Amino acid sequence: MLMAWFSTLAVVLLYRKFPLVKPLGFLLAGFTMLLASREGVSPQITPLMPVLQSPLLSIHVLSMMMSYTLFGLVAFNGIMGLAVPSKEAKENLMDVSIAVLYPAVFLLTFSTFLGAVWANISWGSYWAWDPKETWALVTMLVYSFTLHNGAIKTFRNPAFFHAYTIFAFICVLITYFGVNLILGGMHSYA
Repeated sequence: MLMAWFSTLAVVLLYRKFPLVKPLGFLLAGFTMLLASREGVSPQITPLMPVLQSPLLSIHVLSMMMSYTLFGLVAFNGIMGLAVPSKEAKENLMDVSIAVLYPAVFLLTFSTFLGAVWANISWGSYWAWDPKETWALVTMLVYSFTLHNGAIKTFRNPAFFHAYTIFAFICVLITYFGVNLILGGMHSYA
């Protein structure tokens, strides 16, 4: 539900400058609300362990969810960028994606760093190579390439850029769903 609210907030903040964000944001909000409403998802609520009551953890999760929401908007924008026939429209959508990617990659990097600090305070180690940590790093590196379109020539091509952002969102899905529900580790709900 938090991701649905964040995508709605992103639409409210961006729709005047980027009108194409409006349908994408509401579509993303609808998908996330649909996912949140699945039956059997809400486990019995129990008191949290003291280590999970840290304000650092709350900020870590909040910034991670915000970055995932923005990456979802970029992925939907990439789908639209591949669907439109006009080269000018593809370039405009690429500009929108790049404008959204900067805060998204920043939030992902900040959240990964903050999670490492929280882990060091809680468990005495910054990094444990847990599947969730590893996939968060992979996702951060994959999205970092998109911000270097000045240095990496292939990212200047709007069609390649949009296809890459769709591929990159698969890393977000693996990080969130694959690790949480399938792979296991400290961050797992499997």
